[in-house]
Amino acid sequence: MTVSTRAIALAMLVASAIAGAHWLKTYLIAQGDARGAARVQAAWDAQEAQRNAATARDNATKFRNAERLAHEDAQAQAARHARDAAAAATVRGLRAEIDRLNSRPHPYPAGDAGLAACAGEATAARELFGESAGAYQALAAEADGLRDQVTGLQDFALRVCRAGSAPSSGPVAARSRD
Repeated sequence: MTVSTRAIALAMLVASAIAGAHWLKTYLIAQGDARGAARVQAAWDAQEAQRNAATARDNATKFRNAERLAHEDAQAQAARHARDAAAAATVRGLRAEIDRLNSRPHPYPAGDAGLAACAGEATAARELFGESAGAYQALAAEADGLRDQVTGLQDFALRVCRAGSAPSSGPVAARSRD
């Protein structure tokens, strides 16, 4: 072989070594990119799975709390209706007694104006008492409703404060109704 052929062969050998090194570098970079992308995707998938699990837990907790609150509200409403019905029955009984007392014959002599005035005042007083009892019953029903509303707001504030301070592992303390 002559010098020029050797130089050409050597140049071709160097060029092929450079091309091979370049190809190897490109191949290794592509492999690293693929591994990095796989790691990023795996991390992303793991985080997504954790987010989905946390969301599912939160939704289940919210659903249980909503069911519990609905049940407690239904019980409170039933108790309030029972109290309202008992109060209404008491007022009806009081009014029936007032009607009975007002309908009985007066035991005083017919010509005594003073006794007739006292009997009239007693009848008016009984009527006023009956009206007051009805108004008191309505006021008590309104107060019951407001009490339940305040209790609900206090429980909500308690749950919000507990949720902000530390995660709880169990259900929030049962709401008191009385």
